[in-house]
Amino acid sequence: MAKPPPPHLQRTVVMGTVGRSGGAVLRELLGQVPPPPVTVLGTRPFRHLPRGLMQAVVEGSGWAACLRHIDAGDRVLIVFDTQRHERESVFWRLERAHLIDLASALHARGLQRLDVVFAPDQPASAAETVALKSLGYGIHVPGPGQRAVAKATGGATSAPARLGQWVIHILVDTMRQFSQSLIHGRRQQRERARTRQRERETGNRGD
Repeated sequence: MAKPPPPHLQRTVVMGTVGRSGGAVLRELLGQVPPPPVTVLGTRPFRHLPRGLMQAVVEGSGWAACLRHIDAGDRVLIVFDTQRHERESVFWRLERAHLIDLASALHARGLQRLDVVFAPDQPASAAETVALKSLGYGIHVPGPGQRAVAKATGGATSAPARLGQWVIHILVDTMRQFSQSLIHGRRQQRERARTRQRERETGNRGD
C-alpha cells in the first residue's frame, strides 16, 4: 500500500463542520503554517471561501454520496456536533448511524488516515470505538482535564499530534463560552435588582 504524502502536502477532507467542535477544527487547520490543503464538503456552493479553503458539493444525503470526493491519499476528518445556526446547513453532515459504513468503505478503498472528533456531550459509543480502532482510525473526545484524546493504534495510522491541540482549543472555546454566559447572567441579575430597588424607592416617594 502506498504511503500517504507528508502532512503539510496531504489534503484534508472535512465533513460535519458545524458547532463549536467543527468551527475549532476548521480554524486550527487554516491556521497551520504551512497550511495543508483543506476541502470542506458542502450541500451547496459557498458564497465566500476563506483563503486556503476549497469546497466539494455532495449531491445527495446518503453516506455513499461523499465517496467520489475522497481519494485514498487524503486525510479525512469527521466531526459530530450540534448545528448552532441555520447558515451551518451549507456543510454536508454524515448521519452518525452510517459512520461505520463510511469508515469501512473508505478503509476498503485504501484510506489510511481518518479521525473522528466527537463533541463533549456526544462521546463515541462502545461499538463505534471498537469498529474504528479495528480499522486503525482515530477517535477524539475532549473532556474536562483531558490534554489529549483516545488514539487509534498503529504507526502510520496514528492521529497527528496536532489533533490533540485542536481538542484543547475545542475545550477552551467551550469553557470560554460558559464563563461568558455566567458573567452575562450575573450582570442581568444585578441590573434587575437595581431596577426593582429604584421602583420601590419611586413608590415610597409617591406615597
